Amino acid sequence: MGRHKNHIIDALNSIAKAQSELAKTVDKHSLIIESQGQDIAALEQRVMELRNSAIQAEIANGSPTNVVANKYGVSSARVSQIAPRRRLN
Repeated sequence: MGRHKNHIIDALNSIAKAQSELAKTVDKHSLIIESQGQDIAALEQRVMELRNSAIQAEIANGSPTNVVANKYGVSSARVSQIAPRRRLN
């Protein structure tokens, strides 16, 4: 019977060790995912800035608002917010 208890204890110790290693792996992967999420958010922000700059340039060069809106997949109102036309009064 003593030998049987040792196998159970050894098995429990192995399980505890595996759980500990798994927890470390999960923590490491969580940090990687968080970092990648931040990178993606920064890239999305940069893409939006580039899109807005392109919209502003097209409006400054005289492109019609509706053409620019269709090209960039936004509404005409959004184009007007991003690149308001200069009014001469």
